[in-house]
Amino acid sequence: MSSGRTLVLLTASYPFGVRNETFLENEIPILAERFDEVFVLPSRRRPGRRALPPGTELVEMRWLEKPQRLARLGALLEGQTRQLLSSVVRYPDRWGRTAGGLKTQLDVLTSNILKANELRAFIEERGLRDAIFYDYWFENSTLALSLLRASGDVRLAVARAHGFDLYDERWPSGQVPFRELKAEGLDRIFPVSAHGRDYLAERIPWASERLEVQRLGVLAQSSDVEERSSTPLVVSCGSLLPFKRTHLIPELLARLNQGVRWIHFGDGPDRARVEQAAQHLPSRVNWELRGDVPNSEVLELYRGERVDAFVSMSAYEGIPVSMMEAISFGIPLLGMYVYGVPEIVNAQTGICLPVDIEPEGAASALAEVLTPGRFDRSTIRGFFAKNYEASANYTEFAKQLLKLQNDEPS
Repeated sequence: MSSGRTLVLLTASYPFGVRNETFLENEIPILAERFDEVFVLPSRRRPGRRALPPGTELVEMRWLEKPQRLARLGALLEGQTRQLLSSVVRYPDRWGRTAGGLKTQLDVLTSNILKANELRAFIEERGLRDAIFYDYWFENSTLALSLLRASGDVRLAVARAHGFDLYDERWPSGQVPFRELKAEGLDRIFPVSAHGRDYLAERIPWASERLEVQRLGVLAQSSDVEERSSTPLVVSCGSLLPFKRTHLIPELLARLNQGVRWIHFGDGPDRARVEQAAQHLPSRVNWELRGDVPNSEVLELYRGERVDAFVSMSAYEGIPVSMMEAISFGIPLLGMYVYGVPEIVNAQTGICLPVDIEPEGAASALAEVLTPGRFDRSTIRGFFAKNYEASANYTEFAKQLLKLQNDEPS
């Protein structure tokens, strides 16, 4: 029988992959220090695998293999499936969107029924009923945890909430699948931003007492280079997806009346579009698309060169970890006024712009960010230390998890 200080962490793919869920690399060591055991259960495999800290165990569940159609059909026929689908009737304001996104709903439902069955066997085998079950996302294995919480197979289940798993507009169907049903089965939901908390409180007001902001964080950093170069260096970082709008950055750079270097970290389906935009840059702009690289390579650049601005044109963001890393080095930010971004891009750290701003206005704002002395790097680092320092944030989060466990009746 496992002790009460056991954590079961469900991830999307971590520790598989290179740049997926890199923010967990700072959180897991602190969790491993506070708990006697930490089991890590990813939902899918990706190329590459990162080392886990001592005290943690990777559990490769059967769901890592692509479920067969027959297994999904069996899940559809289970009584749990019919019961869950019928429970949607309790929320008539969502009937239309539920029908419109039926395929997505059924995919989420069947995969989570299968996960719940596998988790039930895993819990029984390892004696984990009294462990804390923690889904890193509000849309991953969350519905499975809610089912197991309702059936008494687990005693405590919690989840974080970030961006795609939180906001309806991030889904083609116009809604996060089974939000109400997942919330019913969770003891706590931890949005990573105040905006996320308020968004959920508006949509599931009956669960407001279960909502608690727990910010992410990165390690404090310092740069070896403080002297400003004659050619400013601008960095952006993120997957090349249409909503990230990285293709707009060359348009801003072209409007600057000075030479500049631009480096982007990250890759994705929008790469050709970004490359095409960059190829029209004037010769005074030097640019590189470095693709997907280990997070350590991004930090090494920040340590070895003075970065003068970090830019994000993304139309959808929670609070980007890439921005936390930038301000840990005192790098000023340019971002969009969307979701939780204004909580990190403010008068102390940079400039936040309306998402529909014209290119001329955005270029003018970037020029202001690049103006020597406009933002004080020590002030930026001070804001980081108070709000997004990993050891402080994750230690507090671990304490809250253990407090939640101690306050719960057996």
